Amino acid sequence: MRISKPMAVIGLGVWLGVAGAGPATGQGTTSAPLAASASYSVESEVAAALYAASATQAAMERQYTQQLAAARKQIEALRQQVSANTSGSAGEIIALKQQLADKERQIVDLLAEQDAGYAQEISVYGAAVESIAATPEGLAALAKFNAGDQIGAIAILDQLRKARDDARMARVNAESASEARQIAALALEARASGNLTTANLIDRFEEITRLDSGMAEDWLTLSGLYRDAGNLSKADAAAGKALALARADATKADALRTLGAIAFDQGKPAAAKANLAQGSTLLLALGAAQPGTARFQDSLADLYRLQGRILTDQGNLADVLPVYQQALDAADRLIGIEPDNSTAQWKRATILTDIGSVLKDQGELGAALDEFHEALGIEGRLLATAPDTLSWQEDYSRLQSLIASTELQEGGIAAELELYRTRNESLEGLLVHDPGHAGWRHALGLNYLEIAGICAVQSDLVCTTQNNAEASEILEALARQDPTNIRWQRDLARAYSAAGNQAGNARAYEVSEQRHRKAADILDRLRRTDARSAGIEFELAKIQLSIAASLMGQRKQAEADKAFNEPIATLRRLSAADPTNDLLKSRLTAGLNTQAFVKIQLDQDTAALALYEESLSILRARQAKDPLNLGVQRNVGLTLQDIGNVYLARSDFETAKSYFDESFRLIEDLALTDETNISWQRDLQAGYDAFGQAAYKAKSYPEAIDAFTRALEVNARLSEADPGNPQLLMDRMTLEMYLDSARTDEKVAQAMEILRQRGIGGPK
Repeated sequence: MRISKPMAVIGLGVWLGVAGAGPATGQGTTSAPLAASASYSVESEVAAALYAASATQAAMERQYTQQLAAARKQIEALRQQVSANTSGSAGEIIALKQQLADKERQIVDLLAEQDAGYAQEISVYGAAVESIAATPEGLAALAKFNAGDQIGAIAILDQLRKARDDARMARVNAESASEARQIAALALEARASGNLTTANLIDRFEEITRLDSGMAEDWLTLSGLYRDAGNLSKADAAAGKALALARADATKADALRTLGAIAFDQGKPAAAKANLAQGSTLLLALGAAQPGTARFQDSLADLYRLQGRILTDQGNLADVLPVYQQALDAADRLIGIEPDNSTAQWKRATILTDIGSVLKDQGELGAALDEFHEALGIEGRLLATAPDTLSWQEDYSRLQSLIASTELQEGGIAAELELYRTRNESLEGLLVHDPGHAGWRHALGLNYLEIAGICAVQSDLVCTTQNNAEASEILEALARQDPTNIRWQRDLARAYSAAGNQAGNARAYEVSEQRHRKAADILDRLRRTDARSAGIEFELAKIQLSIAASLMGQRKQAEADKAFNEPIATLRRLSAADPTNDLLKSRLTAGLNTQAFVKIQLDQDTAALALYEESLSILRARQAKDPLNLGVQRNVGLTLQDIGNVYLARSDFETAKSYFDESFRLIEDLALTDETNISWQRDLQAGYDAFGQAAYKAKSYPEAIDAFTRALEVNARLSEADPGNPQLLMDRMTLEMYLDSARTDEKVAQAMEILRQRGIGGPK
């Protein structure tokens, strides 16, 4: 607050005399007043505010003199001149306002000299007014205030203060966000090593996006974390925010790829493909313009992988391999640009795994294993250099299990079960580090299902039950956590179906039907949402086959026969649309064989034989394509056995025997390949039994006796491994009865032959 020294010296009376003399010298010039117009405006509004202040008015009342009253009249007169002189020149108006401001300020200064309390009060008020007038917006508000619109002026000033507060806070937040990003980069590394959790990182990036919401890359990272945590809705919103903010085409492409992945998981393939197509266009253009930029090749490889997943789900295996090859080519270009980039090399291994998975589904098991083992070599080498990288540990464990499941189709089961159990331990260890990582929890649930499936093959009911229960608990929780995740819903249906199979194996057929229908309800709902997903149709058809099998167990043969029609028709259609898909053929042949069995129960053996022959034709083609696929070899053997049973029922013993003989040779080879595979050993027992039955009915008693004896030997080995198994006990009793009958009938036949020979060659 300034105090005018001249005024303090000359006193009020002298000042008043001077004040009435008119404009100060030099006011007739134009350049000086115009050049100072801004300061005069500020000065006049500040002076007017100080003069009009309630503290000033009160001080003038306390110090009232005739001279002060006259001064107030002069100020009022000057105000009227300013108001009336609207048509005057700019210089005249400025001069009047300056004169008015000087007189108002001099009165304030004089009052302050004579009243210390007022001086302190007006000093604080004056500082506030000068601060407000320091900006054009504040000056305008002060003018409004001085003009009498105090409420309007205060509202403007409040808005200005908030805007400045927001601006100051934005600057602070931007600086804080910048520091937070630097720390978050380290936190991401700590998460990869298992020292921080997904939840920790979500908290960090949510804070960063609150502090500074304008960085697309932050939203992309947060979207990925939300996906890992199992919240697709939030992931989708974050990725959408990233796309809206993205300025660079590379960032837009990354956002589009992320949105495509989320849309696919949500069962929206059309949206997924549209996003990926846009992203692909951007990346191809960027890669062509800047072929040496690693980031573009990295993003392109990821995008092609996702396109491959979508094509696989839509039933286009023949089109998938070229897309995965494009992904592999992009990864190779990336490695060419950055040879020491371990992440790029790991990406190459995951693409090799994708290619192997397609080959496996096409029945090319040998080629699939070649891809898997090449990928395993890369991952093993890289993991040795960074053993604490949790995501790599999970990929490596998954690949080992994938190899195990493939090798299981080529023989061997005990080692495969151990690998899956080791993978369980690995996943549980990862979840100790990061319990909120839904992706790893989902993988654990699926691994439990795999273990349950192997235990079912081994006829280990306790193991099957325990692992199915664990899988269902995990997958149910995930499905509740994010109902929009279609993949999780599909896997939950798979778990319910596995539980239904378990009930069926225990002969609880009504329970089995209920569980399978529960699974089918999920998939039927999803099918209506995504009618183009061949994957969902395939999964639903498998479960519908299981429902029909459950009806068979309940002796509802006619109902079961009808229930087979829809899934078999679906599988025929899907197989015709995707002839390279071996999984479709596998499930189709299983359905054909089971419906054929029902036809036999309904005394429709001609229809049954037609179904068996259709199945055998498909199986022989698969066997010729991949002779190493022992699962196919087993199914060929069992189907030959089924056809033999039809001819056996027709009393065409020689034809039946020929089918049984070919079947037995295939099944015996399998059983010798892996003595730990209980199912194959039981197949061997059943094969000996079937051949023995045909030989017995054809009166080939030595062959029948040999077959029944061998069947009992297999039964003894199985019973030793599983003592007390009631089914094995019943099998043994039945086989012993057949063996006794064959031996008895052989002796009778021998006796009859002796009698016949004696009657022919006896004494004359």
